[in-house]
Amino acid sequence: MKRDLSRYLELAKMCKAVYGSPVRQDLLSYKGKKMSGQRIIHGSYGRGFCRLFWNDDTIVIAFRGTRESQDWRISNLKMFPVFIRNCDTASKVRVHRGFQKTLYYMDKTTRLSSIESLLKHLNDLDLITNRRIVITGHSLGGALATLFSVKIRAIMPDIIENQLNEIVLFGSPAVGLKKFKTFYDELNEKTIRIVNGSDVVPFTPPLFYHHIGQELWIRKDKINNNKSWLARLSYSLKLPIKNFIDNHGMESYIESLKQILKNESDSK
Repeated sequence: MKRDLSRYLELAKMCKAVYGSPVRQDLLSYKGKKMSGQRIIHGSYGRGFCRLFWNDDTIVIAFRGTRESQDWRISNLKMFPVFIRNCDTASKVRVHRGFQKTLYYMDKTTRLSSIESLLKHLNDLDLITNRRIVITGHSLGGALATLFSVKIRAIMPDIIENQLNEIVLFGSPAVGLKKFKTFYDELNEKTIRIVNGSDVVPFTPPLFYHHIGQELWIRKDKINNNKSWLARLSYSLKLPIKNFIDNHGMESYIESLKQILKNESDSK
């Protein structure tokens, strides 16, 4: 997959927007083309866990990361692996229990599970027809984006094969055990995981879980490809411990990408 940091910066801004109140979609873009519509999906206490942004060419499905204490109780801390659901597989693929459970919260508006509500909005608004599909997310949202990608592939394989453009994850934890990466299959080639400095979340869960896709590690305003987590950990332990948390915020990802783009522009 060709690296395009300006495009990743656009998606990083959408991931940040998912955390807040509704924003003007025309302030956001993909490949330089402004978004023309948006829709918030599912809410705990009225807050969305996913947001759709679209224009005539592209639908971006952006998942929110951890924001509320219940996200830790329901999702992040329940790391015991369970069999993946609704993927038409007999291969006994195991994934993080809490992450998968989040996709099956009840949506208080439609009274459907979160993933069913999301698919209903995509169909009712006719957002998939003739549009390329981009899936993204930050932190917990990266885990949800990963799981959603394999589930939507099982539901509409032809559309995903022909229209899925890319999956871009920011500061995402690992989602499944070893067999999950094999099951992820061709999606590995379309998936970029961006890790910012000493961000602690990509080190989790600490045992038995495996990352998918291709990794871009931002270190000292430069990009490193597919470094091992041990290399990242060795580097990070030499720095202030607070960096593990400070480097995880979506704003930190945005500023790091901006700095690299500035450096590349200045060097031309």
